Amino acid sequence: MDTDRRAFYEHHAALMEPWDGPAAMAFTDGRQIGATLDRNGLRPARYLVTEDDLVVMASEMGVLPIPEEKIVKKWRLQPGKMLLVDLEQGRIISDDEIKQELALSHPYKEWLARTQISWRT
Repeated sequence: MDTDRRAFYEHHAALMEPWDGPAAMAFTDGRQIGATLDRNGLRPARYLVTEDDLVVMASEMGVLPIPEEKIVKKWRLQPGKMLLVDLEQGRIISDDEIKQELALSHPYKEWLARTQISWRT
């Protein structure tokens, strides 16, 4: 894990208790639609993408009758990962891209250096 992402997680660890779910959460702001799983991944959340850019997420595959030959990708949300569809950009934004953007959105390493006390023996 790169130092920027580590600082992001360390900063936020001080703000909330660890959360083990089990939960799958879906969200939208009208521009982006996303979903995430708890860090243990105890809820199933599978998704597929069709050749005409339909994205379907459900607890199981097969909830809609979509012909196999139209499916270009099948996968599942993994523990602690996110699925994000940006409707304006017309693309799925990867988990790595989301977290990199968040990690660089504020000077987390600087904040930690100023506010954290590290005890070393």
